[in-house]
Amino acid sequence: MINAGIRNNIIPENAEMIGTIRTLDYAMQKKLNDRMKEMVPAIAKAYGAEATIEIASGTAITYNDEDLVVQMLPTLQRVAGKKKVHLVDAITGAEDFSFFQEKVPGFYFFLGGTPLSVAEKDAPSHHTPDFFIDDSGLKLGVRTFVNLTFDYLNKK
Repeated sequence: MINAGIRNNIIPENAEMIGTIRTLDYAMQKKLNDRMKEMVPAIAKAYGAEATIEIASGTAITYNDEDLVVQMLPTLQRVAGKKKVHLVDAITGAEDFSFFQEKVPGFYFFLGGTPLSVAEKDAPSHHTPDFFIDDSGLKLGVRTFVNLTFDYLNKK
């Protein structure tokens, strides 16, 4: 988000930029934060301006415990069907779930909610007014969580 000025033909005296920095590990997060704190004031100074930067901590990094994924993948494949379960590369999603994962091993997965009548490429994005979920997918979600729970407890 960028807030600056009150008219298009007046150079504003101040500007505020707000954004999100997401990384896949804490070492990279520290490196980026440190570099931003160095670069922002220096770039502003190079152009005869001043800038300050504040970096607030958001959610923890969401990551999947690899051993738990390996242990529970057969359950996902059995319940949803092997063709419907896809392992994906890490993404920089930010979820409150990550705070639980700081205390106990966890894994985060997506449950499809795009209506079958809508091509995935045409589906409205999350965080938009047009976002829509096909509630019929909730049955699979409940079956999945129940089976994950029982299978996990039975392997303990």
